Amino acid sequence: MSFLNADEPNVVDLIVDFGLEVLWHPSLGLELGDNAQKVFWDCARGERPLDIFVFEGTVIEAPNGTGRMDMFADRPMKDWVTDLCAAAQIVVAIGDCACWGGIPATEPNPSASTGLQFHKRKKGGFLGPTSGRGWAFR
Repeated sequence: MSFLNADEPNVVDLIVDFGLEVLWHPSLGLELGDNAQKVFWDCARGERPLDIFVFEGTVIEAPNGTGRMDMFADRPMKDWVTDLCAAAQIVVAIGDCACWGGIPATEPNPSASTGLQFHKRKKGGFLGPTSGRGWAFR
């Protein structure tokens, strides 16, 4: 995953040196099940501040625009992404998949994968390729 590939600073330095609180990450998060759902719902409802939403992976819209091919907590992940983007002060798409859909978005694209560039919002954020060269965290 692109976030974990950061090297200048690396992900540990980024979190420790800058005092970041990672609310949830599929590889780093301690919250599972109901606890993870609570984090998502609290942020989506504005009950917990979400300063920066870092997104990796594609936004899956299949089948037929429902997004039900990629579910979390009985909800399409694309709906979570929409709500969390709206709640966040800044949205960061890291990696080819998050930016433009990556390889999954190439034809025939059975998952109807897209990147965040196709889900625009009015307030701050940026798109970029993998973070291996450290550009995203400088």
